Amino acid sequence: MSDLGLGLEFIVGAIISIIVISNPISTSAVFIALTEGLSPERKRAVATKSIRYSSGILVFFALTGLLVFQIFGFGIGAFRIAGGILLFSTSVGMLYPKESGVAAEMRSNDISLIPLAIPFTSGPGTIVTVVVLMSEAMNMLTTKDVLTGGLAVFGVYLGIAVTVYISYNMMIRSERIDRFFGEGGRNVVTKLMGLMVMAISIQFVINGIKDILPEFAQVLNDSGVWL
Repeated sequence: MSDLGLGLEFIVGAIISIIVISNPISTSAVFIALTEGLSPERKRAVATKSIRYSSGILVFFALTGLLVFQIFGFGIGAFRIAGGILLFSTSVGMLYPKESGVAAEMRSNDISLIPLAIPFTSGPGTIVTVVVLMSEAMNMLTTKDVLTGGLAVFGVYLGIAVTVYISYNMMIRSERIDRFFGEGGRNVVTKLMGLMVMAISIQFVINGIKDILPEFAQVLNDSGVWL
């Protein structure tokens, strides 16, 4: 396979990987549940702001890679656990809602960042995927020719752009899905999504614990706790 073909293959793989990990379908489902009672204009504003946050976050980590984690001294595992805790608090609110539509209107700016941007569209899994892909792209830039490496780097940013574009369109078109379900269906969907979000949050924490276990075991071994 030519180096040009390798670069093009990397682009396709990057786009698919970021979309699959981000999962715009789940983001859209949660968007429907969290924006119940908002006007179509307000929903569009929330979706737009969420995508701006997501784009900024993913581009930031594409540019900096693991440098941020190294500076602050935490790893991917800790990041996953933090995201899981944030998501768990959101799921509790979905399962046991206490706010009216007016209160939801006042919260709309908050949900655009958490949980729509973090940890859904630009969650720990998506961030890690972007960081890993960019690391591979930069490696190709140094080991292959400039064209191949440049295509690989471009592929990562293109994958980010395609993912946030799909997520945005699914959110702003969620009104059609909402009308299909009706009020009774919305309540059922909200509860089901809350349960699913809670399960996802717990899985985030479990994955985070798996990530930090080797390091934790090494610390115990170095300290002499384990012989």
